[in-house]
Amino acid sequence: MLLDKYLSNNSKIAISLITASIWIYFRTAECYALIPRKSFFAVIFIVIWMYLNYKDPLFCPIGIFILICYTKINKIKNFDLNNSWISSNQL
Repeated sequence: MLLDKYLSNNSKIAISLITASIWIYFRTAECYALIPRKSFFAVIFIVIWMYLNYKDPLFCPIGIFILICYTKINKIKNFDLNNSWISSNQL
């Protein structure tokens, strides 16, 4: 599927394992809050991610990258909301 012309399946698996290991080593408490409990969207996202990972191991690092981006976007949104709330209360 992804980069089949350039990488063997074993290389893809190695990239996937290294990426997952780095993410697990450096994860924070926010990582656990990324995937909310009792959320059908989260379940569907994870099931699709797992399926795609079985089809091509490079989907593991892609999914981790999406989770990291999602965290960063939420931090920016929360920061902006907090700043605007503080600014409006100070006036």
